[in-house]
Amino acid sequence: MSIVDKFKTSNPTINYLIAGAGLFLGYKIYKILFKNEQEQTNAEIIKDAEKEKKELEKKYKLTFPVSQYPIFANLIYESTKYGIGDNYGAVVNTLKKLTNDLDIATLIKTYGARQNYIFGIPTGEKKDLFTNIKAELGNEYGGLTSYRIDQINNDWKKKGIKYRV
Repeated sequence: MSIVDKFKTSNPTINYLIAGAGLFLGYKIYKILFKNEQEQTNAEIIKDAEKEKKELEKKYKLTFPVSQYPIFANLIYESTKYGIGDNYGAVVNTLKKLTNDLDIATLIKTYGARQNYIFGIPTGEKKDLFTNIKAELGNEYGGLTSYRIDQINNDWKKKGIKYRV
């Protein structure tokens, strides 16, 4: 009796468990192989924002107290981290409150890299602020919500902010 015959005649529950274990193992191997590349990118983005923040502090002042930026970061994260019930309007409104490059560099640094979820299951790798916003607001539903990114970029352009999502 071959392995295929044993698979066909065995209990379907066992077959599903074997298939599930194989998929899980494949996912873990993929995650191990490609994890460092994305985390390194996030670390570089955050490091660049910190470096730029130091330079911008000579030219600008923060619009809000330093304690406000973690609140903004958490609001953006909570508004985009789930697969269903995301609040993209809150993201746009929060980002429109920022008035200069130092505000944005501070928010990028404060946000760091965070994990998104769908139905409580982690999806993909951790993302920095702009990567998360592009993924959630730009690509959602085949680009139907990308007008929100345009709203943010147009607002920042009017304010003389050099950053773009």
